[in-house]
Amino acid sequence: MGDARLRPRTSVAGGAAAIARFLPQAAHRHEQGRFRCAHAGSRAAAIDSRSAETPHRRRVLSAVDVIIINWNGRGDTLACLEAVFAQTADVETATVTVVDNGSKDGSIGAIARKYPQVRLLPLGKNYGFTGGIAAGIARSPGRNVIFLNNDAVPQPGWLATLVRAIEDAPADVTSVGGKIVDMSGQLIDFVGGVMTFDGHAFQNGFRYPVGSRGEPQSGDELFFPCGGNMISRREAFLSLGGFDDDYFAYLEDVDFGWRSWLAGQRVLYEPRAVVRHTSSATSIRLGDFERGVLFERNALQTVLKNYEDDLLRNVAGSIFYAYLHRLHHYTTSRNPGAGELKREPLSAGAPSRNGFWSRVFRGRRPLATIEDPLTAMQFRAFEWIVTHADRIADKRAIVQRLRRRSDREIFERFPLHVVPTYPGDDALMSSPLFRLLRPDVASVEKNLDEIMRREPLSPRA
Repeated sequence: MGDARLRPRTSVAGGAAAIARFLPQAAHRHEQGRFRCAHAGSRAAAIDSRSAETPHRRRVLSAVDVIIINWNGRGDTLACLEAVFAQTADVETATVTVVDNGSKDGSIGAIARKYPQVRLLPLGKNYGFTGGIAAGIARSPGRNVIFLNNDAVPQPGWLATLVRAIEDAPADVTSVGGKIVDMSGQLIDFVGGVMTFDGHAFQNGFRYPVGSRGEPQSGDELFFPCGGNMISRREAFLSLGGFDDDYFAYLEDVDFGWRSWLAGQRVLYEPRAVVRHTSSATSIRLGDFERGVLFERNALQTVLKNYEDDLLRNVAGSIFYAYLHRLHHYTTSRNPGAGELKREPLSAGAPSRNGFWSRVFRGRRPLATIEDPLTAMQFRAFEWIVTHADRIADKRAIVQRLRRRSDREIFERFPLHVVPTYPGDDALMSSPLFRLLRPDVASVEKNLDEIMRREPLSPRA
C-alpha cells in the first residue's frame, strides 16, 4: 500500500496490432454495482455546513499531510507555505512536504531557511506532478492527504474546512475537492468540470466572475476534483492506484475521478475550502507545446483505460475519427507544401516509357513539411500511445478489475460532453459520419464559450 502508482508490465509495442489490444474481448465482463448514496439527492451525505465552531464546541481535527510539488517556483512556493502555516494550528498535526522536481532556482535552500519544519524531498530531476505526488505520498503516513498547487494561496479556514470535510464524509468518498479562484478572488478557476467523449476536460465557468454561474454546494458530487486543491483518504487513494505516473501532468485528476466512480466510490465538493491561484504559472515554464502533447496523450490514455468494455467499442469510432479529422485539418492547412498531400494519385499525368519525366516531376514537386506545433503535437501524442500500447492495455486490465459501477450509470449523472475545441471541430462534429459514430450514451452538446471563457476578463473593480 506504500506505492501510489498503477504498475503494469513495462513492455511496449507499436502498430495496428497493438492498438487492437485496446478493444476488449466480448467474453470479458466485470461485476457492476449500483450507485449507493446515503441520501436521495445530489447532496448525498452533505458536509457539516458550519464555517467555524465556537471555542467551547471546537473539536480537534485529525492529523493531515499536505503535499506541494515545486519546480523552479521558489517565490510561489514560499507564498503558498506562508498561507499554509498560518492555519496549521487549526488541526491536530499538519505535516507539510515539499517535493522538489530538480529545481535550479534556489528553491530548496530558500524553503529550508525560511521553513525548517517543512519535510523537503528533492528528487534531482523533474518527475512531473504525478511523479512528485507518488514520491510525496509514499513518505506521508497520515490518514488523510492534501494535494496543493505550489502557485496557490489558501484562504483563511481552508485547512480545517478540508480536513473536516473528509472526516465527515461517508466511507465511500475517496476525495473532496475545494474551490479555486484567480489571485484577485473575483474570477472562477475551478468549481467543478466536465469531460468530453474523447477524454478532454474543461473547468465549468473558468474565467467567469465568481457568483455569475451555477456552482455546486457543499457536499455535492463531482465527477473529478482538481488535483491542485483536494484532500483524499490516503488508503482509498492508494487502493485505486493514485495518480498515473505516465501522465506527468494534466488530466491525472480526471482519470482518478473516473476511476473513483467506476470503483463504486464518490468525490464531493467543498466550496468553502478556497485557494487563490496563479493560473498556469507552472504551465508557462513547461511551454505550450509540451503541455499540448501531454493534454493529447493523457486524454487518449484516459479513455483507453477507463471506458468499460461495451462502451469502449461503442465510442472508439468517434474518438479515432475525431483524432484523424483534426490531424488532417492541421496537416493540410498549417504546414508548407501541404497541398501535395491533397493531390490525387497520378494527377500529374502518365509518365514516359523510360520514367525520366516522372522522376523529374517527383524531384521538383515540393514535399509537405511538418512545421506547425499543433500538428506536431498530435503526431507526438499518438506516437507515444502506439509505442506504449501494451503498457496501456495492462493498466486498463488493472482499472477494469476495480469496476463496481457501470459507465452508463456514471454518465447519467455526469453526461459526456461534445464540445468543438480545436480549429475544424465545428465541421467535424456536424458531419454525418461523426453523428453516425457518436456513442450511444448520455451526452450534451455545448459550445466552448458556454462552459468557459477563452479570454480573461478584467476583474471587477
